[in-house]
Amino acid sequence: MLENAKQLIEKYALNKRVAAAVSGGEDSMALLNLLLSYRDEKKLELLAVNVEHGIRENSEQDSEFVRDFCARHGVEFICKCANIPALSAESGRGEECEAHFFRREFFSELIESGKADIVATAHHARDNAETVLLHLFRGCGLKGLSGMNTLSGGLFRPFLTTEKEEICAYVKANNVPFVTDETNSCTDYARNYVRHEILPRIRERFPSAENAICRAANFAREADNFIRKRLNEDAICERDGAVLLEKEFVSPQYIFEAMNRLGVVSDVYCATVDSVMRLKECRTGARTDLGNGVLARNEYGAIAFYRDGEEVGAADWEVEFYLPHSLRREFITPVKKVKTERAAKPYFPNSDGVLSFDADRLPSGCVLRSRREGDRFAPYGGGSKKLKEYLIDKKVPARLRDSLILLACESEALAILGMEISDKIKVTEKSENVARIFLDDGEACE
Repeated sequence: MLENAKQLIEKYALNKRVAAAVSGGEDSMALLNLLLSYRDEKKLELLAVNVEHGIRENSEQDSEFVRDFCARHGVEFICKCANIPALSAESGRGEECEAHFFRREFFSELIESGKADIVATAHHARDNAETVLLHLFRGCGLKGLSGMNTLSGGLFRPFLTTEKEEICAYVKANNVPFVTDETNSCTDYARNYVRHEILPRIRERFPSAENAICRAANFAREADNFIRKRLNEDAICERDGAVLLEKEFVSPQYIFEAMNRLGVVSDVYCATVDSVMRLKECRTGARTDLGNGVLARNEYGAIAFYRDGEEVGAADWEVEFYLPHSLRREFITPVKKVKTERAAKPYFPNSDGVLSFDADRLPSGCVLRSRREGDRFAPYGGGSKKLKEYLIDKKVPARLRDSLILLACESEALAILGMEISDKIKVTEKSENVARIFLDDGEACE
């Protein structure tokens, strides 16, 4: 009984610290009971984790049921509570989707903190078939049609090739206790609607439908992997906190790949593809929200995909700037550290983001600060212009402009750190005190 699951456990979980995600329901209790037998044989370490979603009146009782079971069997128990309805109202996502994100974040925390090597969930073959159908109905590509993986990102699904009926038989044969979630029968939730209304009717006509759907998912996964390996490596890259896709390559598979690199591995639907395809035809600077916390922006020949919140620079700030006789100093800004030092001849050329300037030509009252409305800049060897126009000419993406660090005096930018020095403090043959200014490569400072 459960031979497929046992083979997967012995392949992926032996000698590891396994966190079993347990709701108290029939499937998860079967998983916990099976893993207990391996724990008792000292083949793996085991703890149980539970999420109390704050949705149902009886959810606290279910968590206590799991806690008591673990106490009786000497299993470490970790419970994390959430107010999913409140989080859902704040994010605008449905409660089902919000709960999914919360659990996934919790499981990632367990692995990143070292509490567990892998998190085992009780998803089985029917769950996988439901997932494929849900993705299909919402409009998806090969990634969505691939369904779930047995092992992906630290999530381990030992029941994925096991039929629901086999799990029920195991529970009955081994007298495994469990509780019933009353919301499982509520078809207001999309998954429950597929589970109770759609799949049963399909099975009436096609008894092997679930198995066939899971096999098709495996074929889709193989096809997706085949295509991904043959994507043009020059078409997509990661830079400045974003995934950049050249416009000429904007197509479904490349869009899926860009989202995948940002950690969105399955919830990419036709609406996302359509949004990006429309964005391609928009003006430079246009932006769209792709969901899953991802934004896309049309940027000078490319579409930039990035996480929501990563385009916003620090709030308006400034740090006093002055140099000692040695010209060596370190400045702490909200964005990065800035360092200066005396330059040795030859002073030119500026390279790798290091700028040289005539320290004697600096006016009094200089500061390091963020970009502000009305700033002007005199490029090296050119006339003065609005800083915004200069940045547009240099094709600096809008999402990055507010994170630039300026050396400025009043509304005059004397240097855009990492980019260019102003003609007003340029080094000449007569310069005697030449300083180098550059950004530190370390992490941003508070």
